[in-house]
Amino acid sequence: MPSIGDLLFALAQWLKTTPLPEFALWIANTPLSMAIDRTFWAIPTIQTIHILAVAMTFGSVGMINLRIFQLAGGGRSMTQTLHRYRPWVWWGLLTLLATGVSLAIGEPTRELINPCFWTKMVLVAVAALVALWFQQSVQRNGDRWLLTQGGQVGVRVGAAAVIGLWLVIMVLGRWIAYAPT
Repeated sequence: MPSIGDLLFALAQWLKTTPLPEFALWIANTPLSMAIDRTFWAIPTIQTIHILAVAMTFGSVGMINLRIFQLAGGGRSMTQTLHRYRPWVWWGLLTLLATGVSLAIGEPTRELINPCFWTKMVLVAVAALVALWFQQSVQRNGDRWLLTQGGQVGVRVGAAAVIGLWLVIMVLGRWIAYAPT
């Protein structure tokens, strides 16, 4: 059975056969990419904002999940908890999009032909879709989200899966610097 490293290497090799390497080189030659690349503080500043946005988003998702696990926010309904943390999740995702695009423009060959980058992007899209589904479900069926002391097993498994999903996203984000390209 192939290891995760083998799968990432195979994905990196496949990415090299797509138009992405030429596209990355084209982006690298744009004035905006060169400006970001030549400004010594740009990439570290954008990365710092990106990491803070990850923390904001993960922290907000974590607080919602702590409410699901009945470890925090017991005095609030799920609708109230969602109303409190929803803006933090979506502003965090918007900031991640803006800083992520800036990082991809600043270092296109590092990002666009990187298997960890593309795996992370797919998982972020999944996380955003899960968040959207969750919000709509709570808004339509707020009474169903009133959890008993024992809680609903399926809801708790889903909450744990969302935390796991965000942990994998964060690990992949860190591995972008070390993945085979």
